[in-house]
Amino acid sequence: MNLISYLFNHIFTYPIFNVLMLLYHLFGDFGLSIIVLTIVIFIVLFPLTRRQFKAMKAMLVLGPELAEIRKQYAQDLRAQREATKALYKQHGVSPPSTFLSLLVQAPIFGGLFLALNTVLNQATLTNLNHIIYPFLPQLTSVPNIDLNWFTIFNAAWHFSLGIPDPTHVLPILAGIVTFVQMRMSQPHNITEIRDAMMQLTQLVQFILPLILAFVTIFIAWQLAAGLALYRATSLLLNMIQQSFVTGWGSLLTVPHLAGFPGNSSARSNTPPAQQARLQSKSSSTTGHIRRRGASARRRGRTTKKRR
Repeated sequence: MNLISYLFNHIFTYPIFNVLMLLYHLFGDFGLSIIVLTIVIFIVLFPLTRRQFKAMKAMLVLGPELAEIRKQYAQDLRAQREATKALYKQHGVSPPSTFLSLLVQAPIFGGLFLALNTVLNQATLTNLNHIIYPFLPQLTSVPNIDLNWFTIFNAAWHFSLGIPDPTHVLPILAGIVTFVQMRMSQPHNITEIRDAMMQLTQLVQFILPLILAFVTIFIAWQLAAGLALYRATSLLLNMIQQSFVTGWGSLLTVPHLAGFPGNSSARSNTPPAQQARLQSKSSSTTGHIRRRGASARRRGRTTKKRR
């Protein structure tokens, strides 16, 4: 176990830590250094995350066909797997690519977590200089990890990034961004399905991100504020990228259950006023067709009598 920790620290944690210290030397603000470091890691991982979101988008597009396959082969799981595999192959979709991207990202983000934890919780000058590479500037004092950004709202909102955020702004921000990103990753066309079971699925899809948002807030509430800042920044960057690749998903939709008032309006994205005009136009067209049909039948009967 010690060998694994040693290798992990030298491959991931210490390089990330040194970049963080270099950024602190350049900017002199630890909070800003965390944000810039998160952006640097985001740029490095951009090709992987872009591929991941593209695979997600393709799978969302194939959602109706996958649902049809599950319905058609409900009693034959082997045939269901083969049909699903054939569908993915036909459209050039590789679901494992999404998980491979996450596996590559996991140790990098783990190294960032440990690098921040090293500065925030073990900040002695000797230990920090021992980790810094010889070709980088050595620290002459322990980094100032205080955050003063929120003092513009309240003079008392001045705190260290090494302790839990006493203002609770960063944990709440991380929770909100978690909810938004998860809703963006869910398909929005489910709101057009009238089946009661699918509408229940829609409600579950709304509740799950809400639960995870509260879990994120609960965890960030107890961790060092610097880690909450990193988490919120990372999620925000992923959310921006996801908006360009997969769109807004279910973010702007509200779940409705069958039998509840207003449910019919959730079946379509068409505004109610436009729906009324379309229904009126449809009724008028139907009546016109019926009148033409009746007139044609009367002319036919008159022609037969003359003969």
